[in-house]
Amino acid sequence: MAGEKPNLLYGASVKRGRYFIRFMRALLLLVAVVGAYLALDEAARREGLVDWLALDIGRLVAVVLGGLIAVRGLYNLIMTFVRRGESVRFFDQGFVWNRGKQEYKYAWHQLDKYREGAGGIYLLGRWPLLQWGANRFTMRDGKVFNYNHRFGDTRGCTEVIRRYTSYVTGARMARTLRGEQPVKLNRTLTIFPTGIETRKKDIHWSEADVRMEHRRLVIRQRGKTGRFRVVSRYRPETVDNVGGLLELSAATIRNHQPERFKK
Repeated sequence: MAGEKPNLLYGASVKRGRYFIRFMRALLLLVAVVGAYLALDEAARREGLVDWLALDIGRLVAVVLGGLIAVRGLYNLIMTFVRRGESVRFFDQGFVWNRGKQEYKYAWHQLDKYREGAGGIYLLGRWPLLQWGANRFTMRDGKVFNYNHRFGDTRGCTEVIRRYTSYVTGARMARTLRGEQPVKLNRTLTIFPTGIETRKKDIHWSEADVRMEHRRLVIRQRGKTGRFRVVSRYRPETVDNVGGLLELSAATIRNHQPERFKK
């Protein structure tokens, strides 16, 4: 990352202390749930004090909730001893990833494959309730880095780096196609200089449409009537370099179907 000074876009870190704090919180919650269960059990022994059905439901809820909290607490306790300290900083020219005492520095042009697979459920669209998957960076030297929920809310990373990953992967795909070589993005999706091969169809660029809809990569083919129909849908976490494909497709389709883009 020589030349101009890199501009920091986003940074996050994982610290062992966070897992211990989460363990302690889980322990306090578990004590509260156990106390509630014992209170309900004592009420059940006193006949006529509370409806039996309500007591049974309450105790069942306490058992299930206590089990979930215990599992989560145990996980955080184990991570306190197992998880290494880790941090990452994303710049406009690349990123720096620290794992323990090991530091890895890469420019964006060293990125080979990128899969945007981090997702989640968010309260009021703001606070993460449940997160899954990871944004996976596979570098040209074979190193793999996964950015997932252990760094916190994954949306910040996803939004900030998308333009950089899309640009570099799209440019590399274009160079490969100009060399008359195909680009395989997953087991059933391959891009050729002449078009797209999916699990169901071979589509020439003059008949293709590629876009993201409802968090799915959607590929359509134009029929004899001129209308486009869906040929294949892919989850983005199952396809390499979706952002690069969208950039490449936008330019290529515009060249092969100029009539669609006339004002």
